[in-house]
Amino acid sequence: MVEAITQESIYAPVADDLEAVITEIASIADRAPESTPCHADDLDAQLGHVLATPGKRVRPALTLLASRLFGVGNGEMPIKMATAVELLHIATLVHDDTVDHADTRRGHQTASKLWGRNVAVLIGDFVFATSAMYVCDTNNVRLVRRFAETITELARGELNEIYTAWKPTPSLEDYKRRIYDKTASLFCTAAESGAVLGGGDDESVKNVRDYGYNIGMAYQVYDDLLDYRATSEELGKPAGHDLGEGILTLPAIIAADIGASEPILALLNGPEEARADLLPIAVEAIKQSGALEQTHKVANDYIDSALTSLDSIPACDSLDSLRDLAEYVQSRNY
Repeated sequence: MVEAITQESIYAPVADDLEAVITEIASIADRAPESTPCHADDLDAQLGHVLATPGKRVRPALTLLASRLFGVGNGEMPIKMATAVELLHIATLVHDDTVDHADTRRGHQTASKLWGRNVAVLIGDFVFATSAMYVCDTNNVRLVRRFAETITELARGELNEIYTAWKPTPSLEDYKRRIYDKTASLFCTAAESGAVLGGGDDESVKNVRDYGYNIGMAYQVYDDLLDYRATSEELGKPAGHDLGEGILTLPAIIAADIGASEPILALLNGPEEARADLLPIAVEAIKQSGALEQTHKVANDYIDSALTSLDSIPACDSLDSLRDLAEYVQSRNY
């Protein structure tokens, strides 16, 4: 019987370093009051809440695993970079929740719900800036520049999502650019930075970055697919939530292209007071169109590309974990 792939088994080669990352992040809230005596207790509590929210830790684990592929990745610098990657991810979640007026995240109240949107934005900024400090500690200009580019891409993706909401169906290329910016860009940075710090040559770094790109793209496509396939209880939000916010993801784009555009356009163009009634009609049309099956194939193709990009990497435990991570992403659900 084949043993099921779990996060613990995937992270096993870097478990100690990943624990060091988690410990480092938890300590940030304790250190913050040292430089901010005014309302220090408030900031301590706010950062503690934001930084303690558990997640899958996929991105920092990706950095650490990539750093071990070439035999020289042990040490302090990959831990600092993985910490930076996870802090950047946390900061984007704080900002995303604020923009989206979200009340909860992973079962916990959001910063904007607890302390208001103004405070939440500034907490997100604090975490953003802290993440940049950790990148600077690597003393690697290439990674500092790539990290800055990633912040730009993340912001651009969020802005594009805002600008295109409730607009007629975007093109497939528009969608790909948006999910690269919002999701895959940070996966690219996580993978590339680990490979650089692990001593990979230029070709190897490119291959590992390609792996990160494809895993990140697949991660978001599967997420968009789950928005239609999972139940509201599993998602923690209504099924078809993105469409209900006027955001067209791949299932809706494909459905519109293969003949189910009428109910989608009716939702987009209809009066706001009618959206609650029009949404389930559009969601059902998308499900019946065959678009979910096509979306699933697109996600699987990204996984195949991710695995192919690892073909030239020498065998090791971390390589096995990256292959398992691809399978884990492919099979993940809420």
